[in-house]
Parts: sequence; structure tokens; C-alpha cells
Amino acid sequence: MIKAEGLSGGYGDSRLIKNISLTVKKGEFLGILGPNGSGKTTLLHLLTGTLPPIEGSVCLAGKPLTEYKPKELAQMMAVLPQKTDQAFSFTVKETVSFGRYPFQKGLFSQQTEEDEAIIENAMKQTGVLAFADKSIRDLSGGEQQRVYLAQALAQQPRILFLDEPTTFLDLAYQKELLDLIKRLTRENGLAAVSVFHDLNTASLYCDEIVFIKNGTAGPKQKPETAITEEHIKALYNTKVSALLHHQLPKPLIAIQPEEAALKLQAIPFEALLQVRRDEILLQTEIPLRTLSSAPIGSGFSWNRTFLHKRLPAHSDQKEGLTAYLSENGFYPQETCAMASSGRLDRLVCRTFEDEELSVCICVMSGFSIWILINGFATDQFFVRAVMGAEAERMKVLGGEQNEPGEILVAATQTKETSSEENIEKRLKQLIRFGTAECVREAADLLE
Repeated sequence: MIKAEGLSGGYGDSRLIKNISLTVKKGEFLGILGPNGSGKTTLLHLLTGTLPPIEGSVCLAGKPLTEYKPKELAQMMAVLPQKTDQAFSFTVKETVSFGRYPFQKGLFSQQTEEDEAIIENAMKQTGVLAFADKSIRDLSGGEQQRVYLAQALAQQPRILFLDEPTTFLDLAYQKELLDLIKRLTRENGLAAVSVFHDLNTASLYCDEIVFIKNGTAGPKQKPETAITEEHIKALYNTKVSALLHHQLPKPLIAIQPEEAALKLQAIPFEALLQVRRDEILLQTEIPLRTLSSAPIGSGFSWNRTFLHKRLPAHSDQKEGLTAYLSENGFYPQETCAMASSGRLDRLVCRTFEDEELSVCICVMSGFSIWILINGFATDQFFVRAVMGAEAERMKVLGGEQNEPGEILVAATQTKETSSEENIEKRLKQLIRFGTAECVREAADLLE
């Protein structure tokens, strides 16, 4: 579709782009990423022909850009810039209609029924049809950006260039815009080339990624091989952590604050527990990394609120908990909630600690267990901690408890100076000993 060879160029005699070669195929979504000032937008100008190269060439569909007449080029290529200044107060429909100009013949040619259908479809696709008769000046920056995308789509291009297309869009419209472009690449064979600042967005939507630094580019790569912790650290000269998307095999990057920003005082879990006959509540200022089998907040999550509620036996726990959270102003997105039918003011709660770590263990009605850690643990350790607590519970109860309660493990995730392996070894010892002791005490209370 488009091929650049030995491309160098810039403004005046400067060479902001140095000897870059790349190809973009039909149906491909290519992301261009790199630090500020690396030449991303300049490369886009060179690829679209708005900036002539000092050296090298760009071919579109096997033909050099320089051999296309302006209208011919506009029939094949559309560009959505980062921001467009609207000098005249055209309506939204008039602005989108300009996308059909390359296909009109003669100075005073009128739009055909086909043009009208294409314009309306472009406005529908981008969600601006409702603004059709409004002046574009009366729209927000995000709404204007969607209008200009509709204009670009009205050209029915074979390749679409975008310069940070989501800059002025809120989260919902970012997703809608990128979903639309991705769908057009798959269903219509549209080729798309976009400059991104957001590594994670590029990882989720792009088929291939090119990184630029100081005007030079590396090879095209799949996101899963391009977006690695080591690569991003070197490229941006900053600390990051690599993650995996919870549903897709896509790498994600999280910035890593300075160690001083991560240091927090230990949370006094026992002192914060609010214990009543029908409810046990713990709320913390910082969210805790949590793994739970509870009806609400199960699996891995981050939570500030932990609730154990007394509900009638044989009732629908999830339904009852959901109603209680709604009626009492809790946020389900940051709440881990479980239930049982027995009194909750007979719990056993103990804190076990060594020089650097502390673990608070609570055993409640129905032998539900909370393990609250001041410290850091890997996701694998969370799983092992849940399994270990379950094993200790069943060992102490001797299989007499037919329906043991839920188990949750939550940690502040504050890192200490010791190695992760050493920390988790000590945590395992504290949890194993503490769980057994607390379950025994809870069992004695029931006798």
C-alpha cells in the first residue's frame, strides 16, 4: 500500500528524520511511537507528501507520491491532524462534505445521491449526525475531532493517517474512534498509520509498531515483542513495569514512581476493624491488592473496602450484598464483600509480625478468613496463600466443616529491601502459623 525507502527530511536543511524505511500493507494498523521531539509528526508529514524529503522516496500503491495530482492523491489518502483550526463557520455537514471534493468534476459540480449517502454514513459512524446543522465552532474540541474524522472517512481513502487522534476525546469516544478504525482495517482493508503517545492504546489496537528516537526508527514489530519493560525503559529513559492485559495477549506498561513515593506507613488493620453483630467492616485510605473468592470482588482486584455481612441462611448472597452496598453508599468497584448467617462479633483477629512484615488474620462466622498483609507479594504468592489458608483451615477443622467460608488475601504491596523470595518465605511462615492458630481459637468459641 505505502512504501518509504531511505527517507530523510525535516524543515529547512535540518534532518529530523534520518534514513527511515518502512512499508504498510492493506488492512494493517501501524502505530508510530517515541519520546517527545523524536520526529513522529515529521515522519507523518513526509509519508503524506506535505513535507518533501531531502533524500529517499515514498510510493503509494506502487507509484511515487510526486507523480500523483492533488485530487488523485486525495482519493486514496486521508489525513486526520492532531488539531485543525477552523477559520470559517461551516456547519458540521458542510465540513464533512469537503471530504467528497476530490471526487467532484468541474468547478460548480453538485453532490450526487451517492455523495449524500457517503456523507451521512460517515457522520453516523463517528457519532456527529445529530450535530449536522450546527456550526463546527459551537462544538467542543472532542466533537470537532470526530467531525474531521468523518470528513476523512467521507473521502473513502485506501490509507488513513492520524496524528494522536484521541488527544481531545474522552475515554468513551477514544474507544469508539479506535474501534471504528480497527473495524475498517479488518472489514474494508483500510490501511491506517497513527502517531500515538499512549503505549497501552497502541498495544491494544495496532498490528505493528515502529519506535522512533532522535529521528531514527527501529524495525516494525508486533506489540508483544516491541512493548517490553527493557525496551521501554531504554527508549524513554524512565522506570516502568510490564503487565499483561487480563483478557488479551497484549502487553501493557505502567509507570513506576520513585521508591520514596511508594513508601507508606503500615496499616493498623486490627484498629481499623469495625465489628458489630451483623457486620464487619474495614476501610483503608489506600487500595489493597486482593484475591478473593467472595461473591462481590472475587478474583484479583484493588479494594479499599472489605465487608463481611450477616445475611439469612439460604439467601442469595450476591443479591443481598449488592442491595446492601447500594442502599449504604458503597462503591462496588472497590469493595470486596462476603456473607454468612452466624453472628459476626465472635471473630478471632490476631496480628503476627517479624522485623519488617506484619500479617493480620481474621477468622469469622462460617470460618471465613481474611489475611491482611503489610508488605508485597506476587500474584503467584496470592494464589499460594489462599490455597495454604484453605489447607490449614481444613487441617484444624478435620473435615467437620461442610461449607467453609470464603478466603481473601489483601496486601499493601509496599516493597521492602529484602528480595521477593525472602519476603514470601517469611510471609508463608507467618500465614501458615497464624491461620492455624486463629482457626483453632474460632473453633473453640463455637463449642
